Amino acid sequence: MSFQAAVGEVDITPENPPYPSLWMGGYGWSPRGNHGAIARRLRAQCLVLWDGGVPKVLLRADLISIPRDVNQAIRGTLVGEGLVAASDLMLLASHTHSGPLYGDTKPSPRVMMGLTQADIDAVNGTTSLITDALVQLVRDTLDLERTDVTLSYAEGEAKIGHNRVADDFAVLDTVPVLRLDNTDGDLFAVVFGAACHPVSRGNDEVFDGEFPAVASELIENELGVPALFVQGACGDQEANDPHVPATTEQLGTVLGQAVVDLLGDDGFDAVTGPVSTAMTEVDLPFHTNTADPAVRAAVRAKYKLRLIVLPQADPNRRHAALMVKLIDAGELPTSMPMPIQRWRFGGLSILALAHEPVSAYDVNLHAAFPGNLWVMGYANECEGYIADNDTLRSGGNLHAGYEAGWNQDDDAIAGLGSYCVSYAWPGPLKFSDTVTPAAGTTERIVMDASLSLLNS
Repeated sequence: MSFQAAVGEVDITPENPPYPSLWMGGYGWSPRGNHGAIARRLRAQCLVLWDGGVPKVLLRADLISIPRDVNQAIRGTLVGEGLVAASDLMLLASHTHSGPLYGDTKPSPRVMMGLTQADIDAVNGTTSLITDALVQLVRDTLDLERTDVTLSYAEGEAKIGHNRVADDFAVLDTVPVLRLDNTDGDLFAVVFGAACHPVSRGNDEVFDGEFPAVASELIENELGVPALFVQGACGDQEANDPHVPATTEQLGTVLGQAVVDLLGDDGFDAVTGPVSTAMTEVDLPFHTNTADPAVRAAVRAKYKLRLIVLPQADPNRRHAALMVKLIDAGELPTSMPMPIQRWRFGGLSILALAHEPVSAYDVNLHAAFPGNLWVMGYANECEGYIADNDTLRSGGNLHAGYEAGWNQDDDAIAGLGSYCVSYAWPGPLKFSDTVTPAAGTTERIVMDASLSLLNS
C-alpha cells in the first residue's frame, strides 16, 4: 500500500539574542551554560505520513527531554487546531546532553543546577521559543507537497555503547531503519535509531546534536535524503569512552555507516497500511506510599534531617528543601504518570515509551512480542528513569542507585545523587523483592500496558 509523505526541518540552536537563556541540560550538579560555541547545530525534524489521507506525525528534536507540561502544550495546540489526532502525534527527543535546558519542571533547574528565579525565567523564555518553532514546524510540514512513498524495515548493528549499570546486563547494538522510497524506487527519507546515551563529547559548554547528528549528516551527505534519528531504551546504555569530541565523530560515523550499509542491502521487509495508532497512560506508584499521612510524616523527617546535615550548596539539600515544601503544601506526588504509544503497520509495530526506560524493557518486549518491533524511548515526555525490577530492588548496589532512585540502604526517599534528585521526585518507583515482578510494581505495570497495546 502506498503512503504519502513530507519531511520538514527547523534549526532550534539557541543563540542570544533572541533566546534569553543558553543554560544547558544533561549534566548536574552545577550551573552549565553555552557561550556561543556550536559543534553541530541542533535541529528538529518532522515526518508526516498520510495513510488514507489521514496524517501521522512524527516530530523529533535535538533536545535532552520534553517535560510533561511542554508535551501537553504542544499536543494540545496541534490537536486543538484539528491538525492531527492525539494518538497520531508522536514527539521524540534525541536526549543529546549538549543541548539547551528545556523547561523548568523535570529536571528541576533549581535543584539540579541551583539556578536563580531570573535564570529560570530565562530558561522558560528559551523553552517558549523552541516550543513555538516545533509547533510551527508541524504546521508547515503538513502544508508541504506530498510525495507518494512505500515503506520497508530492516535492522542493522552498530557497537557504540555499553551498559553502565552492570557488565552482565544487556547491551543494545541493534539499529532499526525505516526507509521511504518514492514510486520510482528512489530513496525519499530514512528514519533510523539506536539505544545509547548521547554523552560522547563529555560535559563541556558546546551545543552539539552529538553522535546522532554526526550519523544523520553522514547519511544525508552520502544518500542525499533527510535522515531522522530516534532514541531507544537507553536509560542504562552509555556511549563508549573516552567522552571527548573525537569520540562523538567516531561513534556517529560507525552508526551512520551502519545505516548506509544496510540501505545498500535488499533484506528489507515491506511495511504497509492501514496504520493503527493508540495511546494509554499508566500511573507508576512510588515504593513508599506517599498518600499515607503517617508515611508522609516519616519521609518529611528524613528530608528535614538532610536539611540539617548537608551543606547549603549541596543539590541533595536543595532537593530535600523542595520535598519538605511540597509535603507542607499538600502537593507531594504519589505516582509518576507514563504515556505509552503504539503505531502498528503491516509488518512493523512501533512502541514509544515515555521517560528514560532501561534496556530490559526492549529485551523483554522483543521476547514477548513476535515480528518486527521498534521500541523507542524519550517519547512524548521524559520526567525520570523507568528501571526494571532487578535494577530497582538492587538500589545502591548498581551504579550507586542512580537509575533505581535510591541508595544509602533507604528505599523510602530519593537516593543521594540519583535521578530522583534532579527530576525532583520523592523516592524510587515501586518494586518487589522477587525475581518475578509482583503485580502493581513498575516493571509489571509497564510490561502489561505495553503488551496490551501491542496485542490490541
